Amino acid sequence: MSEEGKTPLTGEETSSETELKKELQGLLKVILEEDECSIDMTINSIGILSRLTEMKLNQSVGTVSRSGKKSQNKFAQLSCYNGNSSGVQEQILRWCEQLGVAPLKVDQDTDEPMTNRCYVDSLLEKLSSSLSEQKDAAKELHRLTKTIPSCRTVFSEIPDAISRLLSPLSVTKVDSLPDLQEDLIATVLNISTDEKNKKLVAEHPVVIPLLAASMRSGIIPTKRNAAAALFTLSTLDSNKLIIGNSRALGPLLELLRVGHPLAVKDAVLAIFSLCHVHENIVNFTERGIVKVIVHKISDGILVHELFGILALLTQHQDAIKDLEDPTTFVQFMQITIKNRSGPAKKNIDTILYNVCTSGDAGKTNAVGFAGLSSQNPGVIAIAGTVFGSNLPINADVLTRAFQLSEKIVKYLPSRF
Repeated sequence: MSEEGKTPLTGEETSSETELKKELQGLLKVILEEDECSIDMTINSIGILSRLTEMKLNQSVGTVSRSGKKSQNKFAQLSCYNGNSSGVQEQILRWCEQLGVAPLKVDQDTDEPMTNRCYVDSLLEKLSSSLSEQKDAAKELHRLTKTIPSCRTVFSEIPDAISRLLSPLSVTKVDSLPDLQEDLIATVLNISTDEKNKKLVAEHPVVIPLLAASMRSGIIPTKRNAAAALFTLSTLDSNKLIIGNSRALGPLLELLRVGHPLAVKDAVLAIFSLCHVHENIVNFTERGIVKVIVHKISDGILVHELFGILALLTQHQDAIKDLEDPTTFVQFMQITIKNRSGPAKKNIDTILYNVCTSGDAGKTNAVGFAGLSSQNPGVIAIAGTVFGSNLPINADVLTRAFQLSEKIVKYLPSRF
């Protein structure tokens, strides 16, 4: 741009200019990080640049002349551009430099762009606006928290960020706006991956009920994200009880029972994590999870993972009673035979051990059955152990066990 095209800057910066610059810096951060500059981002940036230019020109010495009109014409031309090129980004950056919008600054203590907080805060503000703005803001928050880790961290720094994020959703009508619901639940999942947010998110009174409602009535991606969010939150031990005391276990179990295969996997991960707390084992058992798991394993679904959950559940007596139900037990034994040599063997051994040593079963004598059959019994090593033991086995036992006469039973030990 020529010297005559530059606008002299006079006077102090107004609060309106400051706010516009902060908003523009947030947009710049996204524009620079994206491979493609979307038309919406471009238009938003141009709109702010136009307002800043107008303010600067109004503050200038003299009247607004050709330079102002020339700048506005350039903005108008660029706003009609619907491509995605680095040229658009470079032109916006040049205008920002001329208008005194400084490059993004980094907080040296946290190494985190300060504009992220302002930009996220502005998007949260839009969630209380019109429906179209809510959808745009929710989609942008979904994208930001998925791709930029520092945008997840700022949620712990912004006042009432979780309440503002979920304000467009209602627990009773959570699926009335499926697109908006999908983006907001996905954002909850994304920010839950940040360790600073796990406690904050789980302890918020609205989050868990909304996740539970989303598992019941959301579209498949929303159900998956809701279950995955519960799993992520449950990795913090204190959150396991919070989730267990909520109404989320029922929807998780229902998702395991009849959910989409992809959603079932997320539900299994969440259930496995939650079952490391005894209270949750009791809660799941009372809801009939044992029979659901046995049925799923028999269908060949996530066999190894579900045997892992069953091994945890059989630490509780009620789960063992459910497993000892004749129909369930027969079904269980059939599937264990098929998986004895697979990766589930260790969990199967744990389950059988828990069943055999629990309650009265662990206090009674065990009974063993052995069968011998051969056309050449003289070479069977077990014969010497049975009939020639140093501490003789009672003859009555041997008579009945082998269906032999008492005379033969008394004769055989003399041969060893």
